[in-house]
Amino acid sequence: MKLVIAEKPSVAASIAKVIGAKNRKNGYYEGNGYIVSWCVGHLVQMANPDVYDERYKKWRIED
Repeated sequence: MKLVIAEKPSVAASIAKVIGAKNRKNGYYEGNGYIVSWCVGHLVQMANPDVYDERYKKWRIED
């Protein structure tokens, strides 16, 4: 069984259709060796520039 996580329900429905996960359950699709589910809201976000390099903690046009 393989798990596919989509960003939203409509994307999950499209993926499920393509891979043959035809059985709609409560919060996921299942079939053909796959479970396709989805999330709602932002799961990741960009880190602030200073996380990568301390010199970017204060923005300067020279950088």
